[in-house]
Amino acid sequence: MSCNILFISRDPGGTNQLVGLRDVLLGQDGEDRAALFAQLGLSSGPDITLLAKDYAKVIWQQNGVVYEDWPNIESEQEIIDYLTDLAPDLIVTSTCHVDDRTEQTVWRVARQLGIRTTAFLDCGLNISLRFTDDLGQTVLPDRVYMIDKKATGTLLSLGLPAQDMFISGDLYLTYAKAKGIAKGKLRHEWGVMDEEYLIVFASDYISEMQAMGVSFEITEFDCLNCLLDLMKSGEISKYLEGITGPYRLIIRPHPKDTAGKYDNYPDKSHENLEILISNSGSGADAILSADMVAGLGSSLMGEAKVLGVGVLELGSIVTDGKDHKKTVS
Repeated sequence: MSCNILFISRDPGGTNQLVGLRDVLLGQDGEDRAALFAQLGLSSGPDITLLAKDYAKVIWQQNGVVYEDWPNIESEQEIIDYLTDLAPDLIVTSTCHVDDRTEQTVWRVARQLGIRTTAFLDCGLNISLRFTDDLGQTVLPDRVYMIDKKATGTLLSLGLPAQDMFISGDLYLTYAKAKGIAKGKLRHEWGVMDEEYLIVFASDYISEMQAMGVSFEITEFDCLNCLLDLMKSGEISKYLEGITGPYRLIIRPHPKDTAGKYDNYPDKSHENLEILISNSGSGADAILSADMVAGLGSSLMGEAKVLGVGVLELGSIVTDGKDHKKTVS
């Protein structure tokens, strides 16, 4: 008898992991599929229902997968009633932090109903926030899958037993490679000239999290302004194996970015640099169209590393600059 699995996701990065997971679970027999079947307690091909909330919708759309909208319910009792009607054998979720607690509420409610829950992490950042509710209480699913071991220590400190942690690897990148996403797909749309070096700046929604009271030493604007300063001074060439331009910079907004937050940046274009704002295509499309991906800590940068595209991590450069200014002031 098949297992009824309910996928629930909201954030883009976590939804990407579920895209890859779905492909494995519904795909051909193989070692990866067999391992996941065993770990998830599956004995045969599952029936999967997808519930998408907010930012998750566009991710499923980009991958050509039909989903259902998360219903307009918020209270625990409404979610209890809803899950009782659906009666899944297993609930698989992404993880969100700061600005939404749907998944955490689902884990808590599912435990009351005796439904197993499994969450997939898409990165090793802000782990505690993903499992802490608005009252500061820890809420955990039954199992957590990680891309790598970086989150292990934090999960142990939150009370998740080691036997309930698993390493999945980056399921979305495995999926993207298998699908053979075309290299350079967006370069024509972005008007890239043959002589131009294309950098994609991967935005983070740090300023939005700061508005919610979360502290950060470095913001996405610090990183972007640092990148522009490096280009203007020509110092960027030492990070690009001597390439001196001309450059085309694509600012790729994060789905959680406030609309228009980068609107004034195209005006900073100059003779050696053309700046555009674009969220066309999937993350993999953007990465494989770029010569380099730059940013602070977006999951897009981790994906670029795996896909073999150069990465410029601006956080350390910004920090070094700030420390230098403190030293010489």
